Amino acid sequence: MSLGHLFRYARTLAPGAAAVHGWRLGRRLLGAYGRQAGAYFRSTYEPAKDGQPRALGGYAPEMAAAVLAPQWEPIAAVTGQYLDHRFDLLGSGWVRVEHGMRCRGFEGHRYPPVAPSASAEDGGAPSASAEDGGAPSASAVSPGNRARARAIRRLTDPDYRPIDWQIDFKSGYRWSARRWYRTIRFGHEPGVDVKAPWELARLQHLVQLAWAYIGARAKEAGFEAPETYASEFRNQVLDFLAANPPRFGVNWYSTMEVAIRAANLLLALDLFRRHGARFDAAFMGEFTAAVEAHGRHIVNNPEGSEAHRANHYLAGIAGLLFVAAYLPRTPETDRWLAFAVRQLIAEVERQFTPDGANFEASTGYHRLSAEMAIYATALVLGLPRDKTAALAEYDSRPWRHHPALPPAPVEMHPLPGTGDAPGAEAPRSPFPPWYFERLERMAEFSIHVTKPDGRPVQIGDTDSGRFFKLCPLYRRMTAGEARRTLANLAGYDDLSDDQPYWDEEPLDHRGVVGAINGLFARSDFAAFAGRRGAVETAVAAGLAGGRTIASYLGEGEPPGAGESRVSRAGGAPADNGPAETVPAREIVVELPDPSVLDGLTAVAYLDFGLFIWRSPRLFLSVRCGPIGQNGNGGHAHHDQLAVELNVDGVDWLADPGSYVYTPSPRRREAYRSVHAHAAPRAGSGEPARRELGLFRLDDTAKAGCLRFDATGFHGIHSGFGGPVYRTVAVDRGRIVIGDGPGSGPGTGAAGPDRTVVGTPEALRALFPASVQFSPGYGKIVAADARP
Repeated sequence: MSLGHLFRYARTLAPGAAAVHGWRLGRRLLGAYGRQAGAYFRSTYEPAKDGQPRALGGYAPEMAAAVLAPQWEPIAAVTGQYLDHRFDLLGSGWVRVEHGMRCRGFEGHRYPPVAPSASAEDGGAPSASAEDGGAPSASAVSPGNRARARAIRRLTDPDYRPIDWQIDFKSGYRWSARRWYRTIRFGHEPGVDVKAPWELARLQHLVQLAWAYIGARAKEAGFEAPETYASEFRNQVLDFLAANPPRFGVNWYSTMEVAIRAANLLLALDLFRRHGARFDAAFMGEFTAAVEAHGRHIVNNPEGSEAHRANHYLAGIAGLLFVAAYLPRTPETDRWLAFAVRQLIAEVERQFTPDGANFEASTGYHRLSAEMAIYATALVLGLPRDKTAALAEYDSRPWRHHPALPPAPVEMHPLPGTGDAPGAEAPRSPFPPWYFERLERMAEFSIHVTKPDGRPVQIGDTDSGRFFKLCPLYRRMTAGEARRTLANLAGYDDLSDDQPYWDEEPLDHRGVVGAINGLFARSDFAAFAGRRGAVETAVAAGLAGGRTIASYLGEGEPPGAGESRVSRAGGAPADNGPAETVPAREIVVELPDPSVLDGLTAVAYLDFGLFIWRSPRLFLSVRCGPIGQNGNGGHAHHDQLAVELNVDGVDWLADPGSYVYTPSPRRREAYRSVHAHAAPRAGSGEPARRELGLFRLDDTAKAGCLRFDATGFHGIHSGFGGPVYRTVAVDRGRIVIGDGPGSGPGTGAAGPDRTVVGTPEALRALFPASVQFSPGYGKIVAADARP
């Protein structure tokens, strides 16, 4: 992270605390450079298996062609791009990622190509030819790793063209693969996004290559020969391993990235092998060694502390669980498995509230964390008997990491719906009954926050992050249409106007609901996920060995979205101010016709801070509550009392999203600002300080709900120095939004200042947004293309 961020953080601390933090940081950096010097001339790879790798487990299901059928066209199209090493990630557009590439730059910041063995980070010399894009030389990695890297690269096919895994393929900035992971810097150069190489290095596209292999074997239209996809999978894995020795380079900096990559490597290989692909012993030996290296890195580098653990820590737990489940049993992997299972249970309880919402105050991070929870849970349920036995037999005494690993056994519980049946065959799992209910409620939350247009309300940060991208949802357009629709593609010239362009829809929650339904088989979940979420359902069900868990709702058809939720809001505290106020300003929104409200239900998520009214044609929400992460607010925005309204699939008011993080602190702050949201405002001020850093937010506002029911909402915050109130009333074909600075009589006898609007444009004009709408990380919708 940048020094500027660290200085801003230090200024918020007491002098003594700042000195302690500075001393600890200095000690960590000195230790990191010392370890780099010690590791620079030795190999950090795990020993290869000499052509006799230990068998990896298999959990992936055999996928029926009918499940994948709705996705064959986009799968064929995007995997064709992957064969050409073209990727469209985080708003980059479909670009070929290769050594010596010339990048478009980000908002005027463009870094020149450097030689494959150099980097912008080390002040590398420019590449002689961007077009040649030469393969990396042995000097691209540390001296101690060069021999092994050369041996791995020799396993790739002779005509394979390497990918540049260290480059930010938007700005052109390149990190060095010779740097020890703890000495990597980011956020220190303008326009540079460390998330670009991280996103590519998650290797989430490899699972999609497995789908293409299945489609090719089934002789579906649009695919190459099956061997083409298996060979590309093998080559890309070897290429990555040769270019990214363990614990060196940008792609080992974040344990979260390492963990997600490990899970995707294992699932992709499992799917290939489950459907007939066979790989040589040399490749499997390197693959297994790499999996072990990922596991040891996760264990030795947990991302989080006792006071602050969030999605990064949960990702590490989920990734470690996949590693331990797939690797053969040893005393070490037994401990990994037991630790991961115990921590998974603890973190689901800690990071998800009893009503299923994630504690980070972000709908985007809710999806990411819910995916980690569901796929990890499914894998545990599908463990074979000998792996489950490890939970009772592991030896915790050699464990030297934090948190501690309690002695065996892990407590087992009957699966919901089976009772505590006698006998050894009674189905049991490590998960207590409350755990499965929380999983179900995660899916309910995703359904409730989704608008009639299929997009969720973007509360807090949205980084488009996924644990698995099994079947991302794409819409087909031409490259010309894409350029006209997405402002982030300005200057994109890789494709001519009439060529097809597949644009990913990164906000959709159908995948995570489908995955959760792989355990519960609820009809409302299935209806929400639809055919485009069926792949996730099948994979989760397969990982779980086909086990179906009884719903917490009991027998019979589950209720529709939103039922039995309003009653929770009845207990909302009313000690922050009076129960009723007379607003100083009222906005009356006349809906197209009263039937828009037919079937209206109300849903309250008090712990998350979101209050929702939904009908088949309407979505209305008010944000009011905690800033997340137990008060750290790392992914929260200044959006208290902000309203979102969608009618018949059209956004009348919409949270604009997040756009980017570290490449542009100015943009980051603009999207977090109160002036980007349909919230109460006080001149040019903000309801809380923003100088604490890009991933901290002060909770000066202390927002609270005073009343919420099927007819309205009343909330308060104190972010502008005094109480600020907002009321929302829903009735008779209209919505009335009332704002007031206090509990006084408003504008006196004349009543509040009232404005009546009946169109999206008129309503937006009353809450002018300071930023453009961002439908995913790195993406901006052109001003004249907003729905």
